[in-house]
Amino acid sequence: MNNKRLSSKARDKKRIQRLRRIVLPVLALIVILALVLFKKCYLERPGTIDRGDKVLHGPYKVEKVVDGDTFYIKMDGKSEKVRLIGIDAPESVAPSYSGKENTDEGKKASEYLEKLIKGKTVYLEYDLDTYDQYGRLLAYVYLSDEETMVQEKILSEGYAQVMTVQPNVKYAEEFLKLQRKAREESRGFWGSSWK
Repeated sequence: MNNKRLSSKARDKKRIQRLRRIVLPVLALIVILALVLFKKCYLERPGTIDRGDKVLHGPYKVEKVVDGDTFYIKMDGKSEKVRLIGIDAPESVAPSYSGKENTDEGKKASEYLEKLIKGKTVYLEYDLDTYDQYGRLLAYVYLSDEETMVQEKILSEGYAQVMTVQPNVKYAEEFLKLQRKAREESRGFWGSSWK
């Protein structure tokens, strides 16, 4: 009777060892696959930075500046056209059929934005509408320090004016204050006949 118990215990021990040899490698494989997927989905792609009051997406590399309020970034392996929310810079690349006039101020605004962000990495913050009617990504844009907002810099220097389009109004009041100050100090275009 004692021998039967021992042999039963020995068999159970062997079964457990066999299960361990199968289960442990399978578990290890599952963990490795989970880590690879996590890395691919979250670490290798631009991510998000949640600051409570704002969520930043990026970093994204700026490929090309179109004009004083529009540029291209590299996003998910393709070029994405971005329009700065809340500001409007004078025209510099409007086609003749549009009825809009390209101006020297527009060229200066475009050069200012280019100097500020071209070839650099930026972070994007979205408002309620993410795309406009032309398929452009709408965003508040931050420099690589994740603190300096491009729209605030442009307005402070007087290279654009406020343009509020509902429902994207998160910083409309702050933008108006910056524009007012730039105008009072005759900064940028506010010191010219642009007024």
